[in-house]
Amino acid sequence: TPEQREGAFSNFRISQVTIDRLKARGVSYLFDIQVKTFDSVYDGGDVIAQARTGTGKTFSFAIPLVEKLQKDGADKTRGRAPKVLVLAPTRELAIQVAKDFKDVAKRVAIACFYGGSSYNPQIDAIRNGIDILVGTPGRIKDHLQNHKLDLSKLKHVVLDEVDQMLDMGFAEQVEEILATSYKKDSDSNPQTLLFSATCPDWVYEVAKKYMRPDCKHVDLIGKKMQKAATTVEHLAIACHWSQRAAVIGDVIQVYSGSHGRTIIFCETKKEANELAMNSSIKQSSQSLHGDIPQKQRELTLKGFRNGAFEVLVATNVAARGLDIPEVDLVVQCSPPKVCILIQTPVPSDNIH
Repeated sequence: TPEQREGAFSNFRISQVTIDRLKARGVSYLFDIQVKTFDSVYDGGDVIAQARTGTGKTFSFAIPLVEKLQKDGADKTRGRAPKVLVLAPTRELAIQVAKDFKDVAKRVAIACFYGGSSYNPQIDAIRNGIDILVGTPGRIKDHLQNHKLDLSKLKHVVLDEVDQMLDMGFAEQVEEILATSYKKDSDSNPQTLLFSATCPDWVYEVAKKYMRPDCKHVDLIGKKMQKAATTVEHLAIACHWSQRAAVIGDVIQVYSGSHGRTIIFCETKKEANELAMNSSIKQSSQSLHGDIPQKQRELTLKGFRNGAFEVLVATNVAARGLDIPEVDLVVQCSPPKVCILIQTPVPSDNIH
């Protein structure tokens, strides 16, 4: 196809080692957003990239940054400060981004810092030395305030899903973190990459404080309102609230079957718990929300990805930017108060 020809690995400065690792992940060519940003990211330019969720935004920065680090040679100095910082709005997304880096990187120290987890392994990672640090703003700021983390040597900064970070009230924390690495109008400021599914005008204004005037804008959405992948089919079903669990149970049977994977989004933790235990849902199900301890949330997501159970009932904690492959059905119990973006990497998936 034209996309495969345009995205052929041979068109880009990608080492054979990385190509082999990508192929092991089932990636045989670069996707559109990766094609349009690779050279700019690799050459050190600032980039604002807007693309639908499910189009491969994480690899858009992970592949060229890993190639740069590996080409420049490995610094194995103990206690070395990170060269790459990726800030993500949620713990789950941070974990996923770190995993994507680990899937393509070799001989690069990658750490993931987020709240709800022990400080000690993170302190150990800092002592050993970090090349790529992925984390949530709160925990990164904690380490800075405790004078444990040095971000003065950063060469590359990625703000992932930055609009969501700002929506969630992290703007001040993000700016405090960046203030340790950026000097006003300095040519030595880190390369800044902004990747997101939605970019309102005010996000650009915040980004411009840290980006060079010649930064590249890549917009694969334009003025279209739909931010989800175009392979998603949408249906709306009206029913009385008292019948909702029964209707959802029937919808799962029809569209996902006994062994397909389903995600159900609820507004509240109480709703998620009640629906996960409702007898109308015949398949095995588990809930995911903010009151569940972080370790259990990680185990739940891992179990769902591995097929240990068929139905995940979640609040918005799991709604942003997560890559859960081969999901057959997504149910939104009521119109969401915020935009929820569902991604499906497999074109044949049906998500409702």
